[in-house]
Amino acid sequence: MIAVRRTYLPKPGTGGKLAALVKQAGEAMSAAGFEKPIVYRAWHGAHGMLQTEQRWNSIADYEASRDAVRNTPGITSIFDQIYPLLAETHNTEIFQITD
Repeated sequence: MIAVRRTYLPKPGTGGKLAALVKQAGEAMSAAGFEKPIVYRAWHGAHGMLQTEQRWNSIADYEASRDAVRNTPGITSIFDQIYPLLAETHNTEIFQITD
């Protein structure tokens, strides 16, 4: 099992809108049959930073989901609104769950 973590850093003044859209994207993922990501709001580091975490059975499952997500307009339309709010592209980290 793996955990995929994405970190989003908003442009100044867009943190509230970014948080709402990231949560909305999670709902859309859940509605499309994917595990709903957990959303974390940072209390340290860059102001307004958000992180999501989503678990997958394997890298192969995660990679297959990427193509499916890109072909799901209900999800991609939300990310089209998220990207302009970011100070930089999101950072993705993948961790193997060991227990």
